[in-house]
Amino acid sequence: MTQTLTYSLIEQDDWTFYIVSSNKGLCFVGSSPASLNEMTDWATAHFSEAELREDDAALEPYRAEFVDYLTGEKQAFSFDTAFLVGTDFQKKIWNGLKAIPYGETLTYGELAASIGYSKKAARAVGSALAANPLLIVYPCHRVVPKASKPKAFRGGLQMKEDLLAMEQGHRVKK
Repeated sequence: MTQTLTYSLIEQDDWTFYIVSSNKGLCFVGSSPASLNEMTDWATAHFSEAELREDDAALEPYRAEFVDYLTGEKQAFSFDTAFLVGTDFQKKIWNGLKAIPYGETLTYGELAASIGYSKKAARAVGSALAANPLLIVYPCHRVVPKASKPKAFRGGLQMKEDLLAMEQGHRVKK
């Protein structure tokens, strides 16, 4: 039996991105502006036999929480995020992101140290963040370089800057 992944497009103000859920829970949050190719490429890479089906109603609980977050009504997500597709190291890094308070940032080295690694593991942390399938939910946008401007973000640098600005109370105009 082929697994079905359901997806929906979130559209809120200037934000647009896809979310995907399996029978185990939310498994992907895409970049803004939305990219159908990004979403389908991720699904193919991680669930090669799955069928993708658009279903806004099935994903409404997730959609509602994303809208609340993007409008400043909510600072954290209440849905279960136990289902992650990644290595044990990646999952440990991603789970460490949940401890970074809304509107605050840590450096890559500080994140590594906060979960028991040496600050020298910053590069490995960056690689794990690049593979984060649940942007925003696992807030990798809150991780910044120690002494320079961010050079990369899976969702694009503009998305990272916009998320940080939004969390710091600034109205984001795209």
